[in-house]
Amino acid sequence: MNITNILENSLKFKDRTAYKFHDKSLSFRQVYDYSYAVATKICKESEENKPIIIISNKNIFVPSVYLGIALANCYYVPLSTEMPNTKLQQIIDFGQSEVIICDDESIDNVKSLQFSGKILSINDCISQKKDEEEVNRRKENIVDSNPLYVIFTSGSTGVPKGVVTSHYSVADYVQTFADTFDIGQDEIFGNQAPLDYIAGIRDIYIPLIKGCCSVFLQKNLFSTPKLLFETLNNEKITTICWVSPALALCCQFDVFKEVKLKYVKKVFFTGSVLDYKYLNMWKDELPNALFVNHYGPTEITASCSYYIVDNSKKYDKNLPIGKAFKNRKIIVLTKDNKLAKIGEVGQICVIGNCLALGYFKNESKTSECFIQNPLNDLYREMLYKTGDLGYLGEDGNLYFTGRIDNQIKHMGHRVELGDIENLAVTCENVKECCCVYDSKKSVIILFYSGVATAGEISKFLRKSLPSFMIPRKLINLESLPKLYNGKIDRLSLKRQAGIEA
Repeated sequence: MNITNILENSLKFKDRTAYKFHDKSLSFRQVYDYSYAVATKICKESEENKPIIIISNKNIFVPSVYLGIALANCYYVPLSTEMPNTKLQQIIDFGQSEVIICDDESIDNVKSLQFSGKILSINDCISQKKDEEEVNRRKENIVDSNPLYVIFTSGSTGVPKGVVTSHYSVADYVQTFADTFDIGQDEIFGNQAPLDYIAGIRDIYIPLIKGCCSVFLQKNLFSTPKLLFETLNNEKITTICWVSPALALCCQFDVFKEVKLKYVKKVFFTGSVLDYKYLNMWKDELPNALFVNHYGPTEITASCSYYIVDNSKKYDKNLPIGKAFKNRKIIVLTKDNKLAKIGEVGQICVIGNCLALGYFKNESKTSECFIQNPLNDLYREMLYKTGDLGYLGEDGNLYFTGRIDNQIKHMGHRVELGDIENLAVTCENVKECCCVYDSKKSVIILFYSGVATAGEISKFLRKSLPSFMIPRKLINLESLPKLYNGKIDRLSLKRQAGIEA
Protein backbone atom coordinates (compact mmCIF):
# COMPACT_ATOMS: atom_id res chain seq x y z
CA MET A 1 0.00 0.00 0.00
CA ASN A 2 1.37 3.42 -0.90
CA ILE A 3 0.14 6.98 -1.12
CA THR A 4 -0.54 6.83 -4.86
CA ASN A 5 -3.00 3.98 -4.21
CA ILE A 6 -4.80 6.27 -1.79
CA LEU A 7 -4.92 9.01 -4.43
CA GLU A 8 -6.51 6.58 -6.91
CA ASN A 9 -9.02 5.59 -4.22
CA SER A 10 -10.07 9.23 -3.78
CA LEU A 11 -11.68 9.26 -7.25
CA LYS A 12 -14.60 7.40 -5.65
CA PHE A 13 -15.45 10.78 -4.10
CA LYS A 14 -14.50 12.85 -7.15
CA ASP A 15 -17.27 15.48 -6.85
CA ARG A 16 -16.99 15.97 -3.10
CA THR A 17 -14.87 18.73 -1.56
CA ALA A 18 -11.45 17.54 -0.41
CA TYR A 19 -9.82 20.76 0.85
CA LYS A 20 -10.91 24.31 1.63
CA PHE A 21 -8.80 27.36 2.39
CA HIS A 22 -9.98 30.98 2.46
CA ASP A 23 -12.56 31.22 -0.32
CA LYS A 24 -11.10 28.39 -2.40
CA SER A 25 -12.06 24.73 -2.46
CA LEU A 26 -10.86 21.70 -4.42
CA SER A 27 -12.79 18.57 -5.28
CA PHE A 28 -11.11 15.19 -5.16
CA ARG A 29 -11.10 15.14 -8.96
CA GLN A 30 -9.26 18.45 -9.02
CA VAL A 31 -6.74 17.23 -6.46
CA TYR A 32 -6.13 14.16 -8.63
CA ASP A 33 -5.67 16.22 -11.79
CA TYR A 34 -3.37 18.76 -10.14
CA SER A 35 -1.30 15.92 -8.66
CA TYR A 36 -0.75 14.47 -12.12
CA ALA A 37 0.16 17.91 -13.45
CA VAL A 38 2.79 18.34 -10.71
CA ALA A 39 4.07 14.81 -11.33
CA THR A 40 4.48 15.59 -15.03
CA LYS A 41 6.55 18.67 -14.16
CA ILE A 42 8.73 16.67 -11.75
CA CYS A 43 9.31 14.02 -14.41
CA LYS A 44 10.74 16.75 -16.63
CA GLU A 45 12.96 18.28 -13.94
CA SER A 46 14.18 15.41 -11.76
CA GLU A 47 15.28 11.80 -11.89
CA GLU A 48 13.40 9.20 -9.85
CA ASN A 49 13.96 8.69 -6.13
CA LYS A 50 15.31 12.21 -5.57
CA PRO A 51 14.42 14.68 -2.79
CA ILE A 52 12.27 17.64 -3.84
CA ILE A 53 12.23 20.59 -1.42
CA ILE A 54 8.94 22.43 -0.77
CA ILE A 55 8.92 25.88 0.80
CA SER A 56 5.43 27.30 1.10
CA ASN A 57 2.97 28.96 3.40
CA LYS A 58 -0.28 27.10 3.99
CA ASN A 59 -1.70 26.69 0.49
CA ILE A 60 -4.62 24.69 -0.87
CA PHE A 61 -2.42 23.21 -3.62
CA VAL A 62 0.30 21.88 -1.28
CA PRO A 63 -1.31 18.41 -0.93
CA SER A 64 -1.31 18.06 -4.73
CA VAL A 65 2.37 19.04 -4.79
CA TYR A 66 3.16 16.34 -2.24
CA LEU A 67 1.11 13.77 -4.14
CA GLY A 68 2.61 14.80 -7.47
CA ILE A 69 6.12 14.33 -6.13
CA ALA A 70 5.11 10.88 -4.87
CA LEU A 71 3.57 9.97 -8.23
CA ALA A 72 6.84 10.87 -9.92
CA ASN A 73 8.58 8.38 -7.61
CA CYS A 74 10.45 11.09 -5.73
CA TYR A 75 10.06 12.23 -2.11
CA TYR A 76 9.24 15.62 -0.67
CA VAL A 77 11.18 17.65 1.89
CA PRO A 78 8.80 20.25 3.38
CA LEU A 79 10.48 23.27 4.97
CA SER A 80 8.75 25.98 6.95
CA THR A 81 8.73 29.53 5.63
CA GLU A 82 9.29 30.56 9.26
CA MET A 83 12.72 28.95 9.39
CA PRO A 84 15.52 31.51 9.43
CA ASN A 85 17.47 31.68 6.17
CA THR A 86 20.57 30.28 7.85
CA LYS A 87 18.64 27.12 8.75
CA LEU A 88 17.02 26.90 5.31
CA GLN A 89 20.41 27.25 3.67
CA GLN A 90 21.89 24.58 5.92
CA ILE A 91 19.19 22.07 5.00
CA ILE A 92 19.30 22.98 1.29
CA ASP A 93 23.06 22.38 1.27
CA PHE A 94 22.67 19.16 3.25
CA GLY A 95 19.72 17.79 1.27
CA GLN A 96 21.32 17.78 -2.18
CA SER A 97 18.01 18.45 -3.91
CA GLU A 98 18.07 19.65 -7.50
CA VAL A 99 14.56 21.14 -7.37
CA ILE A 100 12.81 23.56 -5.00
CA ILE A 101 9.08 24.24 -5.32
CA CYS A 102 7.74 27.31 -3.55
CA ASP A 103 4.69 29.57 -3.40
CA ASP A 104 4.64 33.08 -4.85
CA GLU A 105 5.15 34.68 -1.43
CA SER A 106 8.37 32.74 -0.84
CA ILE A 107 9.97 32.73 -4.28
CA ASP A 108 12.00 35.95 -3.88
CA ASN A 109 13.44 34.77 -0.60
CA VAL A 110 14.27 31.36 -2.06
CA LYS A 111 16.05 33.02 -4.99
CA SER A 112 18.19 34.96 -2.50
CA LEU A 113 19.56 31.67 -1.13
CA GLN A 114 22.54 29.85 -2.59
CA PHE A 115 20.97 27.17 -4.75
CA SER A 116 22.16 26.06 -8.18
CA GLY A 117 19.20 23.84 -9.00
CA LYS A 118 15.79 24.57 -10.50
CA ILE A 119 13.32 26.81 -8.62
CA LEU A 120 9.69 26.17 -9.58
CA SER A 121 6.55 27.94 -8.44
CA ILE A 122 3.52 25.97 -7.30
CA ASN A 123 1.52 27.71 -10.01
CA ASP A 124 3.96 26.53 -12.68
CA CYS A 125 3.59 22.96 -11.45
CA ILE A 126 -0.20 22.76 -11.22
CA SER A 127 -0.63 24.42 -14.63
CA GLN A 128 1.62 21.88 -16.37
CA LYS A 129 -0.12 19.86 -19.10
CA LYS A 130 -0.50 16.28 -17.85
CA ASP A 131 1.43 13.38 -19.33
CA GLU A 132 -0.29 10.46 -17.64
CA GLU A 133 1.65 7.87 -19.64
CA GLU A 134 5.00 9.10 -18.34
CA VAL A 135 3.69 9.54 -14.79
CA ASN A 136 2.17 6.06 -14.75
CA ARG A 137 5.46 4.60 -15.97
CA ARG A 138 7.19 6.09 -12.96
CA LYS A 139 4.36 5.14 -10.64
CA GLU A 140 4.84 1.47 -11.55
CA ASN A 141 8.36 1.68 -10.12
CA ILE A 142 7.17 2.72 -6.64
CA VAL A 143 7.83 0.24 -3.87
CA ASP A 144 5.84 0.66 -0.66
CA SER A 145 9.08 0.95 1.32
CA ASN A 146 10.26 3.90 -0.80
CA PRO A 147 10.53 7.21 1.06
CA LEU A 148 7.51 9.50 0.85
CA TYR A 149 9.01 12.44 2.72
CA VAL A 150 11.90 13.69 4.83
CA ILE A 151 10.84 15.93 7.72
CA PHE A 152 13.57 17.90 9.43
CA THR A 153 12.85 18.13 13.13
CA SER A 154 13.50 21.15 15.31
CA GLY A 155 17.00 22.08 16.36
CA SER A 156 19.44 24.93 15.99
CA THR A 157 22.88 23.35 16.09
CA GLY A 158 24.80 20.50 14.52
CA VAL A 159 23.93 18.33 11.55
CA PRO A 160 20.29 18.67 10.41
CA LYS A 161 18.16 15.71 11.54
CA GLY A 162 15.85 14.62 8.73
CA VAL A 163 13.43 11.79 9.45
CA VAL A 164 12.87 9.60 6.36
CA THR A 165 9.42 7.97 6.27
CA SER A 166 8.07 5.43 3.79
CA HIS A 167 4.87 5.34 1.75
CA TYR A 168 3.72 2.28 3.65
CA SER A 169 4.17 3.79 7.10
CA VAL A 170 2.09 6.86 6.24
CA ALA A 171 -0.61 4.94 4.35
CA ASP A 172 -0.93 2.44 7.20
CA TYR A 173 -1.08 5.17 9.84
CA VAL A 174 -3.82 7.26 8.25
CA GLN A 175 -5.89 4.16 7.46
CA THR A 176 -5.49 2.88 11.04
CA PHE A 177 -6.37 6.30 12.50
CA ALA A 178 -9.46 6.65 10.31
CA ASP A 179 -10.70 3.13 11.14
CA THR A 180 -9.97 3.39 14.88
CA PHE A 181 -12.02 6.54 15.30
CA ASP A 182 -14.73 5.78 12.75
CA ILE A 183 -13.99 8.73 10.47
CA GLY A 184 -16.74 9.03 7.84
CA GLN A 185 -17.56 11.05 4.74
CA ASP A 186 -19.39 13.74 6.69
CA GLU A 187 -16.39 14.54 8.85
CA ILE A 188 -14.98 18.06 8.44
CA PHE A 189 -11.46 18.51 9.78
CA GLY A 190 -10.27 21.88 11.04
CA ASN A 191 -6.56 21.81 10.21
CA GLN A 192 -4.29 23.62 12.69
CA ALA A 193 -0.87 22.13 11.99
CA PRO A 194 1.42 23.60 9.34
CA LEU A 195 1.32 21.34 6.29
CA ASP A 196 5.09 20.85 6.60
CA TYR A 197 4.68 19.45 10.13
CA ILE A 198 4.17 15.76 10.93
CA ALA A 199 0.71 16.32 12.48
CA GLY A 200 -0.50 17.68 9.14
CA ILE A 201 -0.48 14.24 7.49
CA ARG A 202 -3.83 13.37 9.10
CA ASP A 203 -5.52 16.44 7.63
CA ILE A 204 -3.94 15.85 4.21
CA TYR A 205 -4.31 12.11 3.66
CA ILE A 206 -7.36 10.95 5.64
CA PRO A 207 -9.78 12.79 3.29
CA LEU A 208 -8.35 10.77 0.38
CA ILE A 209 -9.30 7.55 2.18
CA LYS A 210 -12.69 8.48 3.57
CA GLY A 211 -14.00 11.21 1.26
CA CYS A 212 -14.26 13.77 4.06
CA CYS A 213 -13.07 17.37 3.96
CA SER A 214 -10.18 19.31 5.50
CA VAL A 215 -10.52 23.02 6.08
CA PHE A 216 -7.09 24.64 6.36
CA LEU A 217 -7.26 27.26 9.11
CA GLN A 218 -5.18 30.43 8.86
CA LYS A 219 -2.42 30.71 11.42
CA ASN A 220 -3.56 34.17 12.59
CA LEU A 221 -6.84 32.66 13.83
CA PHE A 222 -4.93 31.07 16.70
CA SER A 223 -3.94 34.47 18.03
CA THR A 224 -7.61 35.56 17.96
CA PRO A 225 -9.47 32.60 19.50
CA LYS A 226 -12.89 34.26 19.30
CA LEU A 227 -12.54 34.51 15.52
CA LEU A 228 -11.15 30.96 15.50
CA PHE A 229 -14.25 29.57 17.22
CA GLU A 230 -16.53 31.57 14.94
CA THR A 231 -14.69 30.07 11.96
CA LEU A 232 -15.12 26.56 13.36
CA ASN A 233 -18.84 27.22 13.54
CA ASN A 234 -19.09 28.87 10.12
CA GLU A 235 -17.25 25.97 8.47
CA LYS A 236 -19.20 23.41 10.54
CA ILE A 237 -15.97 21.78 11.72
CA THR A 238 -16.64 18.43 13.41
CA THR A 239 -13.11 17.19 14.08
CA ILE A 240 -9.91 18.86 15.25
CA CYS A 241 -6.46 17.26 15.50
CA TRP A 242 -4.44 20.00 17.19
CA VAL A 243 -1.22 20.27 19.14
CA SER A 244 -1.86 20.71 22.85
CA PRO A 245 -0.66 24.37 22.99
CA ALA A 246 -3.43 25.33 20.55
CA LEU A 247 -6.10 23.88 22.86
CA ALA A 248 -4.49 25.51 25.88
CA LEU A 249 -4.43 28.90 24.15
CA CYS A 250 -8.22 28.87 23.73
CA CYS A 251 -8.56 28.33 27.47
CA GLN A 252 -6.07 31.06 28.33
CA PHE A 253 -8.14 33.56 26.33
CA ASP A 254 -11.31 32.22 27.99
CA VAL A 255 -13.04 32.17 24.62
CA PHE A 256 -15.66 29.64 25.77
CA LYS A 257 -17.58 32.44 27.47
CA GLU A 258 -17.89 34.33 24.18
CA VAL A 259 -18.54 31.64 21.55
CA LYS A 260 -20.13 28.21 21.89
CA LEU A 261 -18.89 25.51 19.54
CA LYS A 262 -21.83 24.05 17.64
CA TYR A 263 -20.43 21.19 15.59
CA VAL A 264 -17.17 19.87 17.10
CA LYS A 265 -17.61 16.23 18.10
CA LYS A 266 -14.06 14.85 18.10
CA VAL A 267 -11.00 16.48 19.66
CA PHE A 268 -7.57 14.89 19.19
CA PHE A 269 -4.52 16.45 20.82
CA THR A 270 -0.85 15.67 20.61
CA GLY A 271 2.65 17.17 20.52
CA SER A 272 3.11 17.86 24.24
CA VAL A 273 1.38 17.31 27.55
CA LEU A 274 -2.02 19.02 27.83
CA ASP A 275 -2.50 20.22 31.38
CA TYR A 276 -5.55 18.69 33.00
CA LYS A 277 -7.02 22.09 33.91
CA TYR A 278 -7.29 22.92 30.22
CA LEU A 279 -8.63 19.48 29.35
CA ASN A 280 -11.36 19.87 31.98
CA MET A 281 -12.34 23.26 30.51
CA TRP A 282 -12.75 21.70 27.07
CA LYS A 283 -14.73 18.78 28.53
CA ASP A 284 -17.05 21.21 30.31
CA GLU A 285 -17.61 23.04 27.02
CA LEU A 286 -18.17 19.87 24.96
CA PRO A 287 -19.45 17.22 27.40
CA ASN A 288 -20.54 14.82 24.63
CA ALA A 289 -17.43 15.07 22.45
CA LEU A 290 -14.78 12.41 22.01
CA PHE A 291 -11.42 13.52 23.48
CA VAL A 292 -8.31 11.55 22.58
CA ASN A 293 -4.74 12.04 23.80
CA HIS A 294 -2.11 10.98 21.24
CA TYR A 295 1.54 10.18 21.70
CA GLY A 296 4.33 9.64 19.24
CA PRO A 297 7.43 11.30 17.78
CA THR A 298 8.05 11.98 14.08
CA GLU A 299 10.20 8.84 13.88
CA ILE A 300 7.19 6.54 14.31
CA THR A 301 4.87 8.36 11.83
CA ALA A 302 2.74 10.82 13.81
CA SER A 303 1.45 8.77 16.75
CA CYS A 304 1.77 5.23 18.05
CA SER A 305 -0.57 5.28 21.05
CA TYR A 306 -3.83 6.89 22.12
CA TYR A 307 -5.96 7.33 25.20
CA ILE A 308 -9.70 7.99 25.05
CA VAL A 309 -10.63 10.42 27.80
CA ASP A 310 -13.37 9.47 30.24
CA ASN A 311 -15.77 12.42 30.05
CA SER A 312 -17.37 11.55 33.38
CA LYS A 313 -14.05 11.93 35.18
CA LYS A 314 -12.41 15.10 36.43
CA TYR A 315 -8.70 14.68 35.82
CA ASP A 316 -6.33 15.98 38.47
CA LYS A 317 -3.07 14.70 37.06
CA ASN A 318 -1.48 14.19 33.68
CA LEU A 319 -3.30 11.92 31.28
CA PRO A 320 -2.14 8.48 30.21
CA ILE A 321 -0.81 8.27 26.68
CA GLY A 322 -2.75 5.05 26.44
CA LYS A 323 -2.25 1.91 24.44
CA ALA A 324 -0.68 1.15 21.10
CA PHE A 325 -2.55 1.49 17.85
CA LYS A 326 -3.14 -1.70 15.90
CA ASN A 327 0.03 -3.08 14.27
CA ARG A 328 2.31 -1.27 16.72
CA LYS A 329 4.03 -2.48 19.88
CA ILE A 330 5.33 -0.30 22.70
CA ILE A 331 7.71 -1.49 25.40
CA VAL A 332 9.49 0.26 28.28
CA LEU A 333 13.17 -0.59 28.74
CA THR A 334 15.38 0.04 31.75
CA LYS A 335 18.89 1.49 31.40
CA ASP A 336 20.34 -2.02 31.16
CA ASN A 337 17.88 -2.92 28.36
CA LYS A 338 15.61 -5.07 30.51
CA LEU A 339 11.83 -4.93 30.32
CA ALA A 340 10.64 -2.48 32.97
CA LYS A 341 8.24 -3.74 35.62
CA ILE A 342 4.75 -2.31 36.06
CA GLY A 343 5.16 1.20 37.45
CA GLU A 344 8.91 1.30 36.79
CA VAL A 345 10.10 4.27 34.76
CA GLY A 346 12.19 3.54 31.69
CA GLN A 347 12.66 4.56 28.09
CA ILE A 348 9.64 4.24 25.79
CA CYS A 349 10.49 2.15 22.71
CA VAL A 350 8.36 1.40 19.66
CA ILE A 351 8.27 -1.60 17.31
CA GLY A 352 6.44 -2.03 14.00
CA ASN A 353 6.17 -0.92 10.39
CA CYS A 354 5.39 2.58 11.66
CA LEU A 355 9.12 3.15 12.20
CA ALA A 356 10.87 5.63 9.97
CA LEU A 357 13.51 4.38 7.54
CA GLY A 358 16.07 6.30 9.59
CA TYR A 359 17.77 9.69 9.46
CA PHE A 360 18.70 11.28 6.15
CA LYS A 361 22.43 10.98 5.45
CA ASN A 362 23.15 10.13 9.07
CA GLU A 363 23.89 6.45 9.53
CA SER A 364 25.50 6.93 12.94
CA LYS A 365 22.41 8.63 14.39
CA THR A 366 20.17 6.02 12.74
CA SER A 367 22.20 3.19 14.28
CA GLU A 368 22.03 4.88 17.68
CA CYS A 369 18.25 5.29 17.75
CA PHE A 370 16.97 2.41 15.59
CA ILE A 371 18.30 -0.80 17.10
CA GLN A 372 17.67 -4.51 17.29
CA ASN A 373 15.15 -5.30 20.03
CA PRO A 374 17.43 -6.34 22.93
CA LEU A 375 14.69 -8.68 24.19
CA ASN A 376 14.76 -10.69 20.96
CA ASP A 377 17.84 -12.67 19.90
CA LEU A 378 16.01 -14.98 17.49
CA TYR A 379 15.41 -12.78 14.44
CA ARG A 380 15.72 -9.21 13.22
CA GLU A 381 13.23 -6.94 14.98
CA MET A 382 14.00 -3.24 14.97
CA LEU A 383 12.80 -0.78 17.59
CA TYR A 384 13.04 2.97 17.94
CA LYS A 385 14.33 4.45 21.19
CA THR A 386 12.20 7.57 21.64
CA GLY A 387 14.29 9.30 24.31
CA ASP A 388 11.06 9.67 26.29
CA LEU A 389 10.60 8.34 29.80
CA GLY A 390 7.43 6.57 30.90
CA TYR A 391 5.97 3.58 32.65
CA LEU A 392 3.21 1.03 32.22
CA GLY A 393 0.47 1.49 34.78
CA GLU A 394 -1.56 -1.15 36.61
CA ASP A 395 -4.46 -0.19 34.32
CA GLY A 396 -2.53 -1.30 31.24
CA ASN A 397 -2.03 2.26 30.02
CA LEU A 398 1.28 3.89 29.23
CA TYR A 399 2.22 7.05 31.13
CA PHE A 400 4.68 9.69 29.92
CA THR A 401 6.95 11.22 32.57
CA GLY A 402 9.39 13.36 30.59
CA ARG A 403 12.44 13.44 28.37
CA ILE A 404 15.71 11.70 29.15
CA ASP A 405 17.51 14.91 28.21
CA ASN A 406 15.32 16.91 30.63
CA GLN A 407 16.31 14.71 33.55
CA ILE A 408 19.06 16.43 35.51
CA LYS A 409 21.34 15.68 38.43
CA HIS A 410 20.90 18.54 40.93
CA MET A 411 22.29 18.77 44.46
CA GLY A 412 22.84 15.01 44.48
CA HIS A 413 19.27 14.29 43.37
CA ARG A 414 17.93 13.12 40.03
CA VAL A 415 15.28 15.66 39.03
CA GLU A 416 12.79 15.53 36.14
CA LEU A 417 12.20 19.13 35.02
CA GLY A 418 8.82 18.11 33.63
CA ASP A 419 7.59 17.36 37.16
CA ILE A 420 8.24 20.99 38.13
CA GLU A 421 6.59 22.30 34.95
CA ASN A 422 3.51 20.09 35.32
CA LEU A 423 2.94 21.40 38.83
CA ALA A 424 3.79 25.04 38.17
CA VAL A 425 1.31 25.37 35.29
CA THR A 426 -1.51 24.46 37.70
CA CYS A 427 -0.73 27.50 39.85
CA GLU A 428 -3.40 30.18 39.62
CA ASN A 429 -2.62 32.90 37.05
CA VAL A 430 0.12 30.89 35.35
CA LYS A 431 -0.51 30.32 31.63
CA GLU A 432 2.59 28.48 30.45
CA CYS A 433 5.92 27.53 31.91
CA CYS A 434 9.18 25.83 31.08
CA CYS A 435 12.21 24.87 33.19
CA VAL A 436 15.84 24.99 32.08
CA TYR A 437 18.94 24.06 34.04
CA ASP A 438 22.22 25.90 34.38
CA SER A 439 24.53 23.02 35.23
CA LYS A 440 27.57 25.25 35.77
CA LYS A 441 25.81 27.27 38.48
CA SER A 442 23.54 24.41 39.64
CA VAL A 443 20.44 26.59 39.20
CA ILE A 444 16.96 25.53 38.10
CA ILE A 445 15.28 28.39 36.21
CA LEU A 446 11.54 28.61 35.61
CA PHE A 447 10.25 30.76 32.75
CA TYR A 448 6.52 31.45 32.84
CA SER A 449 3.77 33.62 31.40
CA GLY A 450 0.78 34.96 33.30
CA VAL A 451 0.15 37.51 36.03
CA ALA A 452 1.23 35.36 38.99
CA THR A 453 4.23 36.69 40.92
CA ALA A 454 7.42 34.71 41.45
CA GLY A 455 6.69 34.62 45.16
CA GLU A 456 3.22 33.20 44.63
CA ILE A 457 4.56 30.44 42.39
CA SER A 458 7.38 29.53 44.79
CA LYS A 459 4.96 29.36 47.69
CA PHE A 460 2.64 27.15 45.63
CA LEU A 461 5.47 24.79 44.62
CA ARG A 462 6.73 24.44 48.19
CA LYS A 463 3.45 22.80 49.17
CA SER A 464 4.23 19.79 46.98
CA LEU A 465 7.93 19.74 46.08
CA PRO A 466 11.07 19.20 48.15
CA SER A 467 13.20 22.29 48.60
CA PHE A 468 15.92 21.16 46.17
CA MET A 469 13.33 21.12 43.33
CA ILE A 470 12.15 24.71 43.86
CA PRO A 471 13.52 26.91 41.02
CA ARG A 472 15.95 29.50 42.33
CA LYS A 473 15.17 31.91 39.49
CA LEU A 474 11.68 32.61 38.12
CA ILE A 475 11.45 34.78 35.02
CA ASN A 476 8.15 36.20 33.83
CA LEU A 477 7.67 36.65 30.06
CA GLU A 478 4.70 38.04 28.17
CA SER A 479 4.73 34.81 26.17
CA LEU A 480 7.13 31.89 25.89
CA PRO A 481 9.03 31.54 22.59
CA LYS A 482 7.68 28.84 20.30
CA LEU A 483 9.05 26.67 17.56
CA TYR A 484 7.06 26.77 14.34
CA ASN A 485 5.31 23.52 15.34
CA GLY A 486 3.86 25.16 18.46
CA LYS A 487 6.19 23.63 21.04
CA ILE A 488 8.10 25.78 23.52
CA ASP A 489 11.58 26.66 22.25
CA ARG A 490 13.81 25.47 25.09
CA LEU A 491 17.01 26.42 23.30
CA SER A 492 15.82 30.01 23.02
CA LEU A 493 15.07 30.09 26.75
CA LYS A 494 18.51 28.68 27.54
CA ARG A 495 20.08 31.46 25.50
CA GLN A 496 17.98 34.04 27.39
CA ALA A 497 19.24 32.55 30.62
CA GLY A 498 22.84 32.77 29.41
CA ILE A 499 23.26 28.98 29.32
CA GLU A 500 25.61 27.63 26.68
CA ALA A 501 23.92 25.10 24.37
